[in-house]
Amino acid sequence: MKVFISYGDVADQVTALRLQALGAVNGLTVYVPPAHTRRGVATLLDPEASQKLNQAEVVLGVVGTGLTEACRQELNTGMALHKNMIVMSYPAFAPQLQAYFGSNLVVIDPASPDRAEFGIVQYLKALDTQQTAKNALLAMGTLALGLLLLAPADRN
Repeated sequence: MKVFISYGDVADQVTALRLQALGAVNGLTVYVPPAHTRRGVATLLDPEASQKLNQAEVVLGVVGTGLTEACRQELNTGMALHKNMIVMSYPAFAPQLQAYFGSNLVVIDPASPDRAEFGIVQYLKALDTQQTAKNALLAMGTLALGLLLLAPADRN
């Protein structure tokens, strides 16, 4: 299974890279765009990221503290390509993302991890996809939830 992990800003890259390593250990092919794609204002999607996004079966968005233009383009492209996707964010940033991602958004509240888990499960139940894609999303979502909850509270 091929997974594309889009992340909001350079601070979220650590979570994305940890997810990539965990996914690879579990037999998934996981692509994380390089950090240089998060700098400046991107007018076009990075060519390599575009290719990997087209090949991916699942798109996971990790938006902890900010949404860069590159991340927005990747996630919007994933939606346009009708990829199985889930976008996770902290509560403070979720209202800004809701307009973009609607039902694909799951809020990760470190104070209430049970709500995030419930949101991921509800999202997966609503998907009309193959079981393997659901399992991959659940696995990646659970891993991301754990990583976000264990991340340092002070994220600048």
